[in-house]
Amino acid sequence: MSSENKLVAKPFKSLDELYTGIEHLEPWFDIVKLRESTEYVYSGQELDKNITRLAKLTRDRLPRTLVCHDMKGGYLEDKYIDGSDDSESYSFYHWSVIDVFIYFSHHMITIPPYGWINVAHKHGVKVLGTIITEHTDGESIWDNILSSYDETKRFADALITLAKFYNFEGWLLNIENKIKPNDVDKLINFVRYLTDSIHREIKDSEIIWYDSVTNEGQLKWQNELNDKNEEYFNCCDGIFLNYNWTDGSLERSKNLASLRNRVRDVWVGIDVWGRGNPGGGGLNSIYALEKIRKYDLSAAIFAPGWTHENFGASTFDKLEIIFWAQLARHLYVHVPIYDNEMIVTSFCHGVGRKYCRDGVCNLEKPFYNLSLQNIQNSVPVMYLKFVSINIPTDEENKLKQDIEKIYETIEEIIKIRGNKITFEAKEHGELPNNIKFVDKASFNGGGCLELDTTDVNNYHRLLLIHFEFETDIQIIVTHRESEDEPEEPVGKKKIGPTLVLINETSTSYIESNTTFELDTKWRESYYIANMRTITEIGLSLQSKGKHYLGQIKIHPLTNILGLSS
Repeated sequence: MSSENKLVAKPFKSLDELYTGIEHLEPWFDIVKLRESTEYVYSGQELDKNITRLAKLTRDRLPRTLVCHDMKGGYLEDKYIDGSDDSESYSFYHWSVIDVFIYFSHHMITIPPYGWINVAHKHGVKVLGTIITEHTDGESIWDNILSSYDETKRFADALITLAKFYNFEGWLLNIENKIKPNDVDKLINFVRYLTDSIHREIKDSEIIWYDSVTNEGQLKWQNELNDKNEEYFNCCDGIFLNYNWTDGSLERSKNLASLRNRVRDVWVGIDVWGRGNPGGGGLNSIYALEKIRKYDLSAAIFAPGWTHENFGASTFDKLEIIFWAQLARHLYVHVPIYDNEMIVTSFCHGVGRKYCRDGVCNLEKPFYNLSLQNIQNSVPVMYLKFVSINIPTDEENKLKQDIEKIYETIEEIIKIRGNKITFEAKEHGELPNNIKFVDKASFNGGGCLELDTTDVNNYHRLLLIHFEFETDIQIIVTHRESEDEPEEPVGKKKIGPTLVLINETSTSYIESNTTFELDTKWRESYYIANMRTITEIGLSLQSKGKHYLGQIKIHPLTNILGLSS
């Protein structure tokens, strides 16, 4: 099928397009429903510690994190419903540490593409589209929308119809143009009507207001919650603050939001491109996040695709891991719920140079399809947090766009100048156990997890997840050793890794009942467990070195017949 004939996600660029198109919406394939998550979360502060049982924290008392996607204007290869063959396209896989995903573009009505909705929902992350109006065109659009109650209602109802039809949770309202002073009350009523109506129609829906237009109709970013934008905040689910805030504005925002017990509904913007943001963004985005968390406010991370867009695809995977390793300790892991369900994951990112099935790579061509992204491991690569940062701060260098910034991890020195980046390896001692996704081998999809084991006394934490079972369960782990692992003598009994299952009261280390050698160099190890509740799944390896995890499958024993992989 040519790209011209493929089913695509596309925005509406005008009111006429919206009202004409709303009557002829093209259905997509089955869209994944938003998975429910627990009322507790885990703190990123604990993730890099050798703690067997993490502390459960009450979710609704803690700040949240959203990612606002902004990648070269949007609707690139991700617009194709059935994917494309561009394996160098941007993907995102740190779903466990964010709560909301916003798909952003500069078209008037940005509908999140199919793949992004599916993969976010698999991980229990809400998805919002974007309404944006700008400049004088934006003024004309709102003159029309606010011209009468019927026109205002018509627009809001159309937005709700779109969200219901494509199964996403709401909208970011980004009005970057003046509003006539006499129309401000009408705009506030629109925000209230849209919020109240979408709550009735869509479970877990949210409307978030971007800090732009004031209660006088001026286009004047406040960079804080104050009496100029509080009225919008009061009639929706949250406010996304502009990026040029200060410690003082954060404190004032918290104090005002506290009066309504809504501190976590203030989303403070972090522009990863660093446009006026404290700390300068980029790999130093942790500077801004630390300040935001000091005031218990939520964080809105804008354009984290900088790791791909600014430097290209060749360094993306490496840089993406490093970027999120810095932020993770100030984020919270939410926990998806599985109730007597089967879960199968190969940890595929939905992108790869070739696609494998059951260890056989029949599709020897690149692919990109976010709907194929599997459930991801819950813990970012924590050991890569910076041990030093060197960014010139003198006034002369502040004016230069190409100053060299130097970051150091335990493994290497990273130098950035503009869109150029270099990595210099350095001597280091033994690294802690760590996990990363690689495409050296694959069982299902475009890669697998590499479990680098340096300490056999510590296990690899894979999934922070809440399973409830009524029966015993079977777990099948598909694994293999590194290519340079010496062959075992013929007839020697095959053994699998030790499965680690944890809940509130116990930790079980389970040896495999049977391990089979498959024809594809992969092995399958089978385990039986009688735990009715599981909150964490890990693997312990008996030998040092690199091991590969191709897939993990968990299901109730009563359903073993009739379930396919």
